[in-house]
Amino acid sequence: MSVIKLELTEKHIKLLKHLRWSINKRNFIVSTEDENEDPAPFGENNLYEAIDLILNGKPSNFDPLNSENFIEYSDEQKQEWDTLYSELPMALDIILFNGNFELGIYKTQFHNRNWQKIK
Repeated sequence: MSVIKLELTEKHIKLLKHLRWSINKRNFIVSTEDENEDPAPFGENNLYEAIDLILNGKPSNFDPLNSENFIEYSDEQKQEWDTLYSELPMALDIILFNGNFELGIYKTQFHNRNWQKIK
């Protein structure tokens, strides 16, 4: 049987805290109802900028009216954030199943949601 493992980190918690929820037209709970009108589930137009602000805060020289300060993210940063973002459903599942926000490494079998902390 296949085992799924995930390390629940502070980054997961921070992102889940800022995630916006809604119910789509098919009555499913989703992070964004319409991808065309609301492309980012954190309320920003750019997913990477939103994740950067949530995880790292606003830069000291932040000026929302100055569009010249465009930040270029590296492929490595984008890949790390894509992975972190894709892990959010499992992170939420771990938190809800265990009823706490305890960080660590968790595992379960692919066919159930019995997340057990292993470290």
